[in-house]
Amino acid sequence: MGKTFLRVKGIIKKDDRYLLVKRWVDDHIPEPYIWEFIDTEVNHGEAPDEAVLRAIQELLSIDGKIEKIEYTWSSMLGDTHCVGIAYICSVPEEEEKHIILPEEYGEYEWVKREQFEDYIENQFVLRDLKDKTL
Repeated sequence: MGKTFLRVKGIIKKDDRYLLVKRWVDDHIPEPYIWEFIDTEVNHGEAPDEAVLRAIQELLSIDGKIEKIEYTWSSMLGDTHCVGIAYICSVPEEEEKHIILPEEYGEYEWVKREQFEDYIENQFVLRDLKDKTL
C-alpha cells in the first residue's frame, strides 16, 4: 500500500516581490544550491497552518503571518502520494533585518514574479504558479 504525506509551501509576499531562499542540496554537483519558497512536510498531528508558520520561524528566525491559501497540488512519485497546500504569507517589515538562515541555506532574495523562471528550476512549481494571481 502506498504512502500519502502533506507538504505546505510558504510564498512570502511583500508588495510585488516574493522571498526565495537558496537551499543546499548536494555537494557533488556543479551548482549545489536551488532556489525555492519555504516548504516543509506537515508532522503527524500538526495542522497545516501551524506547519507553514513553523517552517517560516525555523528557516528565517522570524514570525510569519498567513494571508490566504493560494492553491493546492497533488503529485505521485512511484507509490508515494504528495498533497500540498501553498499559502501566501507575510513577515513584518521591521523583522526582515533579523532574518537568519540555517547553515544549509545559502542566501535569500526578494524577486519579482517575472523573475521566477530565472531562479526556480522546479518545473512543477513553475507550472503551478503560471495561472495564479498571487
